[in-house]
Amino acid sequence: MSLSDTFIKRPVLTTVCSILIVLIGLIAIPSLPIENLPPIAPPQIQVNATYGGANSLVTEQAVTNVLEQQINGVPDAAYISSLTTNTGQSTVNVFFDEGSDINIDQVNVQNRVSLAMPQLPSQVSSTGVSVIQTTPSILLAYQLSSTEGQFDAAYLNGLIYRELFYQLERIPGVAQASLFGGSTPAFWLFIDPDRLTAYQLTADQVVSAVQSQNTVAVGGLVGGPPSTGNQAFTYPILVENNGNLVSIEDLNQLIVGRSPQGNLLRLQDVGEATYGFNTFATQGVNIQGHPAITIGVYQTPDSNALQVSQAVVALMDQFVASLPPGVTLTQIYNVGQFIESAVDGVVDALGLAIVLVLVILFVFLQDWRATVVPSLAIPISLIGAFAFIKAFGFSINQLTLLGLVLATGLVVDDAIVVIEAVAKNIETGMRPRQAALACMGELIGALIATALVLMAVFVPVAFYPGGIGIIYRQFALTIAFSIAISAFNALTFSPMMAALVMRSGKPPAPKGWVWPVAGVVVGLAFGRFSAASFGNGAYLAGVLVFGLAGSRLEQIFSLFNAAFARLERTYASTIARLIEHRRLILMGLAGGIVVTVLAFGALPSAFIPEEDQGFGLGIYQLQNGASLTQTQQLGQQIAAVLKEEEDITSAGIISGAGFNGSSPDQGLFFFGLKPLEERSGRAHKAPAIVGRLNQKLGGLSGGLARASQPPAVPGFSAQSGFYFQFNDLSNGAYSFNQLDELAQKLVATGEASGSFSTLYTQFIPSAPAFGLKIDRSILGSLNIDFQQAMQTIAVLAGGNFSGLTYESGQARNIYVQADAGGRGKLDDILSYYVRSNDNQLIQVSEFATAELTSAPPVISHYNLYRTILVQGAEAAGKSSGQALTAIQTIFRRLDFNNIGYAFTGIAALQLSAGSASVLVFGLGVLIVYLVLSAQYESYVTPVVILMTVPLAMLGALVFLALRSIDLNIYAQVGLVTLIGLAAKNGILIVEVAEQHLEAGMEPAAAAMAAAESRLRPILMTAIAALAGFLPLVLATTAGANSQQSLGTVIFGGLLVATVLSLGVVPPFYVLIKQLEARWFPAASEDATEDSTQDAIG
Repeated sequence: MSLSDTFIKRPVLTTVCSILIVLIGLIAIPSLPIENLPPIAPPQIQVNATYGGANSLVTEQAVTNVLEQQINGVPDAAYISSLTTNTGQSTVNVFFDEGSDINIDQVNVQNRVSLAMPQLPSQVSSTGVSVIQTTPSILLAYQLSSTEGQFDAAYLNGLIYRELFYQLERIPGVAQASLFGGSTPAFWLFIDPDRLTAYQLTADQVVSAVQSQNTVAVGGLVGGPPSTGNQAFTYPILVENNGNLVSIEDLNQLIVGRSPQGNLLRLQDVGEATYGFNTFATQGVNIQGHPAITIGVYQTPDSNALQVSQAVVALMDQFVASLPPGVTLTQIYNVGQFIESAVDGVVDALGLAIVLVLVILFVFLQDWRATVVPSLAIPISLIGAFAFIKAFGFSINQLTLLGLVLATGLVVDDAIVVIEAVAKNIETGMRPRQAALACMGELIGALIATALVLMAVFVPVAFYPGGIGIIYRQFALTIAFSIAISAFNALTFSPMMAALVMRSGKPPAPKGWVWPVAGVVVGLAFGRFSAASFGNGAYLAGVLVFGLAGSRLEQIFSLFNAAFARLERTYASTIARLIEHRRLILMGLAGGIVVTVLAFGALPSAFIPEEDQGFGLGIYQLQNGASLTQTQQLGQQIAAVLKEEEDITSAGIISGAGFNGSSPDQGLFFFGLKPLEERSGRAHKAPAIVGRLNQKLGGLSGGLARASQPPAVPGFSAQSGFYFQFNDLSNGAYSFNQLDELAQKLVATGEASGSFSTLYTQFIPSAPAFGLKIDRSILGSLNIDFQQAMQTIAVLAGGNFSGLTYESGQARNIYVQADAGGRGKLDDILSYYVRSNDNQLIQVSEFATAELTSAPPVISHYNLYRTILVQGAEAAGKSSGQALTAIQTIFRRLDFNNIGYAFTGIAALQLSAGSASVLVFGLGVLIVYLVLSAQYESYVTPVVILMTVPLAMLGALVFLALRSIDLNIYAQVGLVTLIGLAAKNGILIVEVAEQHLEAGMEPAAAAMAAAESRLRPILMTAIAALAGFLPLVLATTAGANSQQSLGTVIFGGLLVATVLSLGVVPPFYVLIKQLEARWFPAASEDATEDSTQDAIG
């Protein structure tokens, strides 16, 4: 009695089990999050501080170094990087090990920052230091502009903060919202230094006036406790406006002192108050060149991108409804839309795979009753797998859905084997139930072995750590879940259904209209799932082809049967000759293995292929010391270039900002593209668009400009390509110029190698600057306090945070600074006056001189070392893996002294993936071998089954090479899956051959009989599986590159494995059995005795 007998005899129990599997899966589906990829980027905590008026060198020493030294060594940190700018901005990014709790990470960093606070300058402490969870990739980008440029950036900026900004940052999963070309609104008190001096005033007096008169003032209570016994009321004494100056009018009326004649002096007498930005460091325009604010929304590392984007879009829709006439909000891009499109594309591939698999089954079985049984295996296995996806904490993403697409072609295999065996028994005269009971006794071993092999290959994957482990795990285990349910289904539900629905002979012919109508229905289903790739014409093509096939079904069956009969005869004669020449087969097999090893080394490697995500981005940079105005002029040229491209719908061009630190001489831009379905043809895809843009941008005068696609995996970096940290290990022995010379030598050598399409660094070692040299002796003789003198200069030249006020309940900073005419040239700074301790006004030029010096606009650190970030991408015809190898080779050849390097971002993960794939592949083969050894109680027999694996790999690699696809992570996952697929056909042949051998046949006869009997089920399962994989091979929708990589490997590998297993396994089986009898005669005799005893018993 076999395991299946109970389920065959109790159909209600069996159907209840299957219904429960489906119900649990259906319950799990709505609660699963949807995303493009599982979160594989490392958790990131960002620390931000601002030292207003300080240059990069001062900020590095006083702020960045202090923060880094305290944060260094925080638990679970992988590495620390930082950016320090000439605008006094210090940004420290702490990247943590994958799997760490980001909330705990944030608390740990916050505690370290708290320890650093007493060591920071008071100005930094007063403005605050933020510690946030973030990612470097922008999830959504919107742009607020006016239709004709009638509103300036300050108005647009204020509109965002009053109506949108704070609601946006309250959305769960939003880490921060950054305004490019804008910032937090603020009040600026711009002072005319000449008028200030004329009234015998100094800048510090204006600051003091703001601090003393703009304050939260509180009153008291009239009749408050303790009071007399007959007190009848209590009410507060109100101070108007709570003491804050809340408007430009209030600030202009601020009393700053008295004139020499004793009259009150107000701010409007020495300057004016304006409403503007917290910082004026960036300026943005739209694609028409009008002032615009670009809003970048970042998500928290542990959030769901699709849910966050949907919430942001809903808020933006509300915001649009409240906009005044003449103001428009444009979505530049939304990564959530790409995620939805990519997931929909895989769902379509899944649906199309199901349609094609069912058609193939029907053509082979030619019996609707027989087709029903394996058809029901698909929903049971795939829907049931969602319960495991939920239990393991996975999500609905490209990896899990691609796993289900592959499973579609696999889960019907076991049911097909059962149906074939039951049908053969029925043909011998058995009743359906008797036929089902009889065949399961023979098949249960093969079914269990096949399932164990297919699942065993994924066991090492489940335990692999890090981001690579997440990719392997979610894909592979999803397939394993489906196969486990499929195996249970094949042992229980499939034989029960076969016993119920199968009958001897052909079913009665339905009415003449049934099959044409069924063909039309199948054609409509085909069109539904392929229209996204091939257009609405797929509906017409599907209806015509399948409808016509339905009307000519008998003719099609006759032609198919005749062709298959010829194939069986040809195969029988061919396999006999192959067994006779088995030693030649062995030699060919050995040669194929050698070629496979060589092919692995020759095929270029990559990590995750770049996809057309519907948007792009870029950078631009001018020469050292360029002003923001000059950078804006280049930005206007870029806007004109973007406007010329017909596929670009919108763009944000921001001068003064950068992805790796900001400075006046650089900028960045984003551009959105038409939907993918409106951009047919290679010339309208993102790579071609970026290529054309770079040709045009290369012709611009005055600076460097480059466009690129977004990174394939969000969360690692803002731009695509690799990030190479060129680290100064000399403890400051190298000057910035010397360090830059070494980095430029690396870049020049790399460019000459031809391995890179781009290789550059944005580092500028010495942007021109003026340094004030203070003569302390003269300062002392003039009785001037050094700190007060420096404070006066800093206020007028750099701006000083002087206090807070409120606008609509929101805090707004107040800054004091000289107006533009009072700080436009060096002489203006030297003409400032400071007050001595004996109340005399002394000009700065009397105790200070200026000299031309330099400071880097941006200083970068990696793990506390100064570093220069080198960015690059592979050349055409090269892979990203080859580019990474090339830059390392060049670095080692140049042999720098006291210089190190490190990869950050996606490149670091890619390098770790190289060794991971070899380990996972090797362990997969080993575990499959061990499982088969246990199944067959032999260490020799599994060698026969696994001999086709290397050649299946060769087939997969050849197909990749023919389609010019790199050996990326999807292809590597496919190769691991291919181990089980390639072994599956061998199992079916060897299992039957072993049964014939135990029955007394010679190895050659047993092998031939097994091969002939297994030809039809092997071809049926293989062709069904190949049909299921075909939608991935032909994918053209969002995420197509990933789908094509996986589909090409599985399709090509399984095609080759199927052909070779039919041709190679039988002769190799005979050869191995002969060698086993010669080398291990005792084992062979024991096996013969055991089989004889089993027969007698």
